[in-house]
Amino acid sequence: MIIRQNIYMNTLQREREVVIYLPDDYETSGRRYPVMYINDGQNAFFDDQAYLGKSWGFIDHVRWNNEQVIMVAIPCNFEPGMREMEYGPWETEKFVTIMETGKSEPNIGGEGKAYVDFLKDELKPFMDANYPTDPEDTAIVGSSAGGNISLYAALTYPETFGKCAALSCAIWYYPKQFQALVREADLSKLKCLYLDVGSDEGNGNSSISNLYRYDNNVIYEMLMEKENNECVHYAYYDGARHSEEEWRKRVPAFMFFFYHG
Repeated sequence: MIIRQNIYMNTLQREREVVIYLPDDYETSGRRYPVMYINDGQNAFFDDQAYLGKSWGFIDHVRWNNEQVIMVAIPCNFEPGMREMEYGPWETEKFVTIMETGKSEPNIGGEGKAYVDFLKDELKPFMDANYPTDPEDTAIVGSSAGGNISLYAALTYPETFGKCAALSCAIWYYPKQFQALVREADLSKLKCLYLDVGSDEGNGNSSISNLYRYDNNVIYEMLMEKENNECVHYAYYDGARHSEEEWRKRVPAFMFFFYHG
C-alpha cells in the first residue's frame, strides 16, 4: 500500500510530501515493522518519477524477497541549490562550491542538521505514533549528497538510526568534518553501517572519481580503526558510475545486511 502524506518541517519552515510504503497486511498482521527512511525519495519506488527514469526499485525488491518493512521516501528539495543545502551538514569550502556550481558563492550545505532533526524529532515520531513500527529498528538510506546526510545522521544519532546505507558518498565535500565526526562516533550503538563507492563516480571525470575513491577509503580506514567496527561493511564496484541505475543493483546487498544478519 502507498500513502502520500504532507508533513510540515518545523526545523526548516517548509512542507514536504513523503511517500510511505506499507506491507499489504499491516492493519491485520499484528506485527510491528522495521522502518527505512530513504533520502532522494523521488528515486525510491517508481521509474516514471525517478531521475533519468530509473528508480531504486525498493517495492519490487521487498515483494520479491518477502521483506516486511515500512519504507518512508522523502523527496529532495527541488528548488535550485536546496537539495545540497538540506543534505549538507556543513558549508563547503570555496573550491567545492566552484567545482559543483561554477560560482564562488553561495556555499553548498548548512541545513543538514536541521533536516536530520526533522527526521529524528518530527517524521519518525509521526510514523511511530500512526503506524505499527518497531521504533528500535530504524534505517536510513541515501546516495551521493543523500549518502552524506545518511552517514551524518547515523554517526550523530546512532541510537535513532541504527542501520545506514550510504552509497557513493560525496565525502570530498566535507572531508575534514567527516573525519572529525568519525573520530567521535560510537559504533557500539550501530547495528549496520554499509558504505560503498564505484570506480567511475565522476562519470568519466577522473579527477572527481579520484576524490570520491580517496575520501571514502579514508573514512572506511578510520572506521576500521575504531572499536566495535563489526557493523561496518564496505564495497568497491569496479566500473560503476554515479547513477540510480548503479545504486539499484546494490539494494540487495545492504538490504541483506539490514534484515538477514
